[in-house]
Amino acid sequence: MDKNDLRNIIFECKKNDRLAQEKLYRSFFGLFYTIAKDYVSDKELIIGIVNEAFLKIFTNLDAFDEKKGSFEGWSKRILQNVCIDTYRKEKSKPFVDEITDDEAQGYFSEQYHSKIFNEDILLVFDKLPEMTGKVCKLFLIEGYSHKEIGKMMNINEGTSRWHLMEGKKRLKDLLKEQYGQA
Repeated sequence: MDKNDLRNIIFECKKNDRLAQEKLYRSFFGLFYTIAKDYVSDKELIIGIVNEAFLKIFTNLDAFDEKKGSFEGWSKRILQNVCIDTYRKEKSKPFVDEITDDEAQGYFSEQYHSKIFNEDILLVFDKLPEMTGKVCKLFLIEGYSHKEIGKMMNINEGTSRWHLMEGKKRLKDLLKEQYGQA
């Protein structure tokens, strides 16, 4: 797309012309998708990022000044900010290790599920060896990554992973012992 076509499309987009917005979207979608892929790997999340970036572009088109830089540079900056915000949101979400219903029933019977409270879980963590318990709490409860745990506790990522694996085994045994098994 040449500069004049882009200028005309932007002018029409400022007037909320849906066809012009679609042209702009289709023109930059591939580029934006490729950039967003560097930040996250989930396809649905990438499309959500691209759509959020375009929403911000369309609502802030009046702030674009061709004299200060190209539209592509301005819009890519908006996209990068959305990518960074999304990355931070996703990073702060705790990691949840999914287990199937069959696995869950194998560990506990239905009648004991209601007896497990947060305080009970923390007490069980305290029965683990000190380092293993800390790694498990940081990873499972607080949502830190192995890399972050390694930095905090001055251990490498592999050691953090081992403590988590060992902790999960021991937690299963402790919980089975305390609450019974189906």
